Amino acid sequence: MLELFVAAALNTANFIPAAPADFRFGQAIETHDFSAVCASHTVRELDPAEMPLATTSHVQVDCEGYHYFGSGRLAEFVFADGALTHVWVLVEESDLDPLQSAFEDAFGAPDAEAPVFAAFFNDRAAVRRDVPEALYYGEAAAPLFEGFFSQ
Repeated sequence: MLELFVAAALNTANFIPAAPADFRFGQAIETHDFSAVCASHTVRELDPAEMPLATTSHVQVDCEGYHYFGSGRLAEFVFADGALTHVWVLVEESDLDPLQSAFEDAFGAPDAEAPVFAAFFNDRAAVRRDVPEALYYGEAAAPLFEGFFSQ
């Protein structure tokens, strides 16, 4: 058990929170190789009315086993009208403080912070605490997320 803890600590110590290259914002689902980055994945078509960024289509790829912050995680790739707009990566509640510290070490102080999030606008990233996850978003989604975080 100690070996697993030490291995996880070493993996998170080398963590770089910049948006992974796998997150190709603005590009179509077909340009992403989910079989290369996920242990398994499921494509779900959702109601576009549920997402402010979508007018004609809202597709989410649930990517199980995505390597992030030292572990295999669930990453939710969200596509609006055929283009990747944002990715949520679910983490454990116990990951939140070290994850936010890693973000602050890399990006500086948050541009907006509340009890439920810390947002880093220049890097289009956030740590969410009400649902433990990291958020990365592309340019098209920036006004939506940054407007919300600025309220």
